[in-house]
Amino acid sequence: MVGPRRPRPRTSLRTNALLMVLAMLVLPQAIVVGWSAMERDIGGKLQWSTRQTAQDAADALWSAREDGLDAQRTEARLAEVAAQHTARIRVVKADGTERFDVDRDQGTDLVHQVGTLFFGPDGAPTLREFDETLGPVQKRPEIVKVTKWQDPSGAPAPPPPAGNDVDTGCRQSPAGKLLVCHAARAIAGNDALDAIYVQESSRRAVRALYDLRYQLLRLSLIMLPFALGFSWWMGRRMVHPIEWLRERVLEKARSANPRADLAPPPGDEVADLADAFNGLLGSLDERRRANEEFIADLVHEFKNPVAAIRTCAETLDSGGVDEKRAARLSKILADSSTRLDALVSQFLELARAEAGMPNETRGAVDLAALARGVTAAIEQRHPEVTFAIEAAAPAIVVGVEPRLDSVVRNLVDNAASFAGEGGEVRVTVKPDPDDAGQVILEVCDTGPGIPEKDLPHMFERFFTTRAVAGGGAEPSARKQKGTGLGLALVKAVAEAHGGSVSARSSAGTGATFRVALPVG
Repeated sequence: MVGPRRPRPRTSLRTNALLMVLAMLVLPQAIVVGWSAMERDIGGKLQWSTRQTAQDAADALWSAREDGLDAQRTEARLAEVAAQHTARIRVVKADGTERFDVDRDQGTDLVHQVGTLFFGPDGAPTLREFDETLGPVQKRPEIVKVTKWQDPSGAPAPPPPAGNDVDTGCRQSPAGKLLVCHAARAIAGNDALDAIYVQESSRRAVRALYDLRYQLLRLSLIMLPFALGFSWWMGRRMVHPIEWLRERVLEKARSANPRADLAPPPGDEVADLADAFNGLLGSLDERRRANEEFIADLVHEFKNPVAAIRTCAETLDSGGVDEKRAARLSKILADSSTRLDALVSQFLELARAEAGMPNETRGAVDLAALARGVTAAIEQRHPEVTFAIEAAAPAIVVGVEPRLDSVVRNLVDNAASFAGEGGEVRVTVKPDPDDAGQVILEVCDTGPGIPEKDLPHMFERFFTTRAVAGGGAEPSARKQKGTGLGLALVKAVAEAHGGSVSARSSAGTGATFRVALPVG
């Protein structure tokens, strides 16, 4: 068996405000340190990349020579290698003449582009601008080391190396904002020894900022007291109105008759929250009043049959009741108990319908067939009324069939009782001409109609326009035709099925009740 779930530990708003301010204070330092760590080994990566590029360039030159390609197509192959490694590739002769110069160096990658976005332009020179400050290519130490083109002592140059030695290294611009790594390799040319010289660069905006990390740390420590004070002030501003609202809501919860009169200072989210609580309290108050009225009406409806039963019991208990009077009392008892049973059943059904019938199984219901069956049954009890039904085609809706049966039964029985002797009741089931997703049930009668002032109240509980009949000598013998719950039940069931109800009439012309239900 799974035990109750433990509540998660929560931090207060004050703590959250403090953590947020401290995070914003530490975040710049963390970004600088973290970003610098990402490019800490950028030099090693660039040296490995330039070494690989030099090897690929040598392979491309050997391949072009074997294929007999001219200078233009050889340069195209070197351009492919340079673009693949984002590098600058040069092939130079001993006299400094450049056979090829292909530059595809970007000087930056995604990390440095994002760094530039956050920290602004770094002012670093381009690779070409920095390279021009290094002097002739053929005299650079890395080229001399792999080609032996010249010796500082002036002695004759030794034999060239086998061609597989690659010398790598890195240089920084004077301000340290540009890192340039190179790879030099000798390769046998057509008539002499050539040198492959590869360069790749990396801008160092974040790395330069990393050098200021201690200054940033000191600035953060200086700002720490101000940050703590600001977080305390901000937390207090957030928490104080919420605590005020919490106390007021608890007071409302403890009061016998809570009213929707919470009034915080306007213009912030707490005021909106208070308005929401006021709306909730108002709804609860309306529901409470409705429940009080419901209980009062229920007591009133139960009072008459209970009084009749009590009167009959007292009469029988007094003795001296003849057979004819006993029969009358027996009938009153039977009618009163039947009325009590009907009231209890209708109240239960109405309560379930108003709750949305959450636990009742729904399925496909042919509303047309249901209307025909209910009308045929009620027709037997009202032989003085003419019934007509138009419901030939199947009209499928999804719902609880017993509850939909109550809707049709209440409407048809109500119409038959008002139509009276010689009257007519017409039942129609058809698709809604204005909305293909709905089925319409209409029940019309030729009775006296409904006064216009009563139409808005027709679906309210206990509202009825039926007259009181049975003016016998004893008040207990009188009975009211109808309970005033039938149409309220119709409305509740229709809305629980996603539908709607309406009524139209004018005095003296009969009434029409309309129920719209979504199709299945």
